[in-house]
Amino acid sequence: MRVTAASSFAVLATLAAACGTTPPPEPKEIPAPPASAVVAPTASAAAAATTPAVAPAAAGGKVLEVVGGVTTASFPPSGFDKLTAPQRVLAYHLAQAVLAGDPLFTMQTSRYGWPATELVQRLLARQDKIDPAVRPKLATFRKMLFLHHGIHDSKTGQKLVAPLDQRELEAAAIAAGVAIPPGLLRGIYDPTMAPNVTNKTPGKGRDPLVESAANHYEGVTSKDLEKFKDRYELNGRVVKENGKLVEQVYRAGGDGAAPGLGAAELGRVVKHLEAALPLAPPTEQASLKHLVKYLRTGDNEEYRQQDIAWLKQVSTVDYILGFVETYTDVRGRKGGFEGFVAIPDPERDPPLQALAKSAQYFEGKMPWEAKWKRDSFQTPASAAVTVLAAAGDAGPFTFSGVNLPNAEDLREKYGSKNFVVLTTMDTRDGLILAKTIDEFAPEETRSEMHRCAKYLEYAATSFHEVTGHGSGKVNADLKGDPAQILAPYYSAMEEGRAERVADWLTGDPKTLEIGLLPDAGCVKVYASYTAMIQMVMVKNVPEGDVVEEDHLRAELISAGNAREKGAIVVEQRGGKTFFVVKDPAAWRKAEGDLLAELQRIKATGDKAAIKALVDKFGSKLDTKLRDEVLARRKSLNLPGNIATIPPILTPVRDAGGAVVDAKAEQTTSLDAYITALEQAWTD
Repeated sequence: MRVTAASSFAVLATLAAACGTTPPPEPKEIPAPPASAVVAPTASAAAAATTPAVAPAAAGGKVLEVVGGVTTASFPPSGFDKLTAPQRVLAYHLAQAVLAGDPLFTMQTSRYGWPATELVQRLLARQDKIDPAVRPKLATFRKMLFLHHGIHDSKTGQKLVAPLDQRELEAAAIAAGVAIPPGLLRGIYDPTMAPNVTNKTPGKGRDPLVESAANHYEGVTSKDLEKFKDRYELNGRVVKENGKLVEQVYRAGGDGAAPGLGAAELGRVVKHLEAALPLAPPTEQASLKHLVKYLRTGDNEEYRQQDIAWLKQVSTVDYILGFVETYTDVRGRKGGFEGFVAIPDPERDPPLQALAKSAQYFEGKMPWEAKWKRDSFQTPASAAVTVLAAAGDAGPFTFSGVNLPNAEDLREKYGSKNFVVLTTMDTRDGLILAKTIDEFAPEETRSEMHRCAKYLEYAATSFHEVTGHGSGKVNADLKGDPAQILAPYYSAMEEGRAERVADWLTGDPKTLEIGLLPDAGCVKVYASYTAMIQMVMVKNVPEGDVVEEDHLRAELISAGNAREKGAIVVEQRGGKTFFVVKDPAAWRKAEGDLLAELQRIKATGDKAAIKALVDKFGSKLDTKLRDEVLARRKSLNLPGNIATIPPILTPVRDAGGAVVDAKAEQTTSLDAYITALEQAWTD
């Protein structure tokens, strides 16, 4: 599970209509956060701390261009030059493996996403034959398809508005001599055809599986699957053939297994993983060997063994790769392909390590019943990291934190691994942090929030991952994994549970002791910080009032519960709405009570209770407040959705063509990055 931009200052607006055809601007530096946002701890707090508070953010972010309302920004590959040559080569091959699998997630978001991508590629390859006025629109469409992995907005799940109309696309195809696949035009342009990636609340009498565009099923209804046992839960697809349910599996083939879905893409992934193997340290070699076999055969036991080996420690060059998160499946079974490569940041990692070592202490301080507290707690493997590659479901809207594995039995027995993604937080904060506080924080909290904001976000993300997703246990007699028992509400429950852990633990005195927050002033303002974020989050649904995204559902439940209990007061000041926390202790108690209930729901599999919370607070939003938030953000000229673009890694070869080193350069052109990505799709 992960922290997305939706639970940090990086929560941004969704796409509007595609931008025009003006050339992209020159890359420009992202302003550094104000000095007040990254101050040193007070003398008293510093004296008490065993670990220094998190260091200031690294500079160097660049805005590349805006595409259809999405601001794309790159960041420097900090620390790459400090790796040894073999480690840099390992990073290169792991990154290439990640990029090679990127098309698979586009194939999963809808049946039209990858055909649309291939069509635009073919048209641009022959653009000299196409109307010059249409070429820039095709170039914009290419970027949109890359950013969103298809024709649906990556945040809202709603269908995108293409930057050229159907007649222009048809004329371009005729001029270029390129055939348009049957049904694709309707898939792109008909707003009633598969309008949402997932539709958890389609309305009475309608089937969420049928109404969802995600390409995990074909010709299958929810009723068909009531008693169906998935053999390939994460890496499979279920179709109906001749009236019978058939599982298709994503696999490259080999080791006695026939090729399956995505065989070509997974074959390229495996090729780069095999090149990485001899360069990896022993523990990482063990996990990679299982991963290679899994991607060849689709055998889920191999992936479990990969997880067990991978969990033992954070490697200098670490990765996530596979079919992982189930956000795009209303059943909570099918995983989206994702890949991620990162290296730890030694200057900003110490507070996270101190938190990981204190995990057992924090488990004991949870507000739920003792029977659901873990009595043995392996120190979670954790790192604050710089990203070298992120693709599929991991990019370019890269999470700010992640905790894996998702399987409850593995988590309880073997622990978890956690990444706090500094490059995501730093890049986005540089664009929106100061202005967001000035506009949406109550005036009496602004000074402290500016001073503490960087610490607050780091602490929230760290607690969410390490002691949030990694905490608690379920009833021994629970029949199945909570993720399946509580679907389609599980992700909203689990993201809310992890975030409420952060809300609860920031008030614990040990948070100051280990240096995760610098002083009591930052502890006190945390409640106002969270309430402000929850108010601003409503802009993530720019049209309508239905909420499908699980992180937003989780925060609406929290804010609604706090408002109902009087812990958040909605005030009008000068014609503007503010969420005001008058008593941080009362707010923390409200969050703690909700946290205890969410843990009870998870531990007992109480689906009716989480459904009631979602229905009451999390399925609809206040459109009047949303429209106000959107208008206030627009008046500040804040960027919309932000995509973070990783560096470009290139190999250094010897005379015989062998890769002996690698270079990493900050991306300065979105076109150049997409070109490098497309090359990885075919290498």
